[in-house]
Amino acid sequence: MIRAKGELIRFATRDGLLLDGFLIPTKHRDACVVHIHGMTGNFYGGSLQFAIASQLDKKSIALLTINTRGHDAISSAYRTPAKIKKSKAKRLSIGTNLERFEDCVLDIDGAIKELKKLGYKRFFLSGHSTGCQKITYYQYKKEQPAVKGLILLAPGDDYNAQKRDLGVHFGAVVSKCRRLIKAKEGGKTEGIPRGFSARRFLSVADLKNAEARLFDYDGPLKEVGSIKAPILAIFGSRDETAIKPVKKYMKTLTSKRAGKPFSFAIIKGAKHSFGKHEDDVAKIVSKWAAERLGKA
Repeated sequence: MIRAKGELIRFATRDGLLLDGFLIPTKHRDACVVHIHGMTGNFYGGSLQFAIASQLDKKSIALLTINTRGHDAISSAYRTPAKIKKSKAKRLSIGTNLERFEDCVLDIDGAIKELKKLGYKRFFLSGHSTGCQKITYYQYKKEQPAVKGLILLAPGDDYNAQKRDLGVHFGAVVSKCRRLIKAKEGGKTEGIPRGFSARRFLSVADLKNAEARLFDYDGPLKEVGSIKAPILAIFGSRDETAIKPVKKYMKTLTSKRAGKPFSFAIIKGAKHSFGKHEDDVAKIVSKWAAERLGKA
C-alpha cells in the first residue's frame, strides 16, 4: 500500500461543475503534474498516480490527481450557476457513461486554474488509458503555454478495441446509436455496450469524433502529431488492451512526432494498469519531468 500525504481540494469548472481531487504538494509551489484517470476511474483508484507522486516529490514536483466529470461509470456532482448561493446548486448525474468527451477541456482547465491560485506556474498533464485521450485533446485545443509536457500512460486504441470486441455486430450497434441520436434519444443506454449512452458509445466508435480518432493507430494521429509540447509515452509489454504489439504503437507514435520532442518506454512484463510495476513507471516519469524543468 502506498500512503501519500496531501489535501483534498474542490474546484469549479467554467460551466459551474464542482469536481474533487487530491493534491500532494511540495514545499516550494512551482511545478505540478495533473493526473487524469481512465475510463470509469477516479482520482483515488489504483496506486499508479501515488507511486508517481512519491518519486516526483524527490524532484520537488507536486501532483494533483482529479476526478473529471467522467469519473466512475455513473456518479453525481453539483453544478453551481454563476451568481447564486452554493445552497442552490443543482445535483446532476455524471460519469463515463453519460459524459461528453469534449468537456474534458473544461475539467482540466478548472484544475489548472485552481493550481495557479495556489501558486503553481508550470504543469505537466498525465493521463492513464482514456486519460491519455483527454490530455492530448486538451493540449491540442488549448496550446496551453504553461503545460511543459504530456505523459501518456498506456494510450489505448478505443476505436479498434470496440471493433475487435463487437466483431460482426459493430456496424449494427453504431447504426443503432446514430438512429437514437437522430431521434434525440442519445442518452439511452439500453442495449449499448458497457452501459454507455448511445452518444458516449459513438464518441469512441465513430471516427468522425475526436475521441475515436485520437489514438486510432491506423489513422493519421493528427492531434498527437501537432502538439508542440514534449510527450512521454509509456506502455506495458503485456498490455492486454492493445490491438497490436506495443512496439508497433511506439513506432507509429515516433513517426507521427517526427521533428517534435518525443520519448518512450516499454515496461517489460507490465499490463495495462502497470500493476506491480508502478515504481518503474514512476522513476521514468519523474526523471523525464525533472529534465524538462532543468531539475535533473
